[in-house]
Amino acid sequence: MTPLSCTDLIGLCVSAECNASLEEVDVKKALDLLTCAARDDAVTDAQFERLRLAIWRAVIERDEWWEKRSGPENIDETLFYRSIILAYNSGLVISHILPGVEELIGEIADKQKEFVLRSGYEQMAQMGLISV
Repeated sequence: MTPLSCTDLIGLCVSAECNASLEEVDVKKALDLLTCAARDDAVTDAQFERLRLAIWRAVIERDEWWEKRSGPENIDETLFYRSIILAYNSGLVISHILPGVEELIGEIADKQKEFVLRSGYEQMAQMGLISV
């Protein structure tokens, strides 16, 4: 049996089929694997971008917080935000692991989610986690 690649392991961490209860620790594991994949010469920049976007897309799609229709003032309740804070506190460079807001917005049809994500990015910029 061949060992699983970083790409395969990332899928196991965030896919709904393999992980029914996605939590920020699972996202952090996927981001750690993404960092390992970035060091692999066999992973192209385009593959890295696809993996990074897939991780955050899974987070946004699986976050039940969105269904509550809460405002941006409660973004700290989201899996998205909690995952970013855990990654930051663990020493990951947020600007490296987080796609730009426009990349994520392109994946979202819901205007409420778009508004909250934009607000979240602004809050993270004010905290110095990212630059916009």
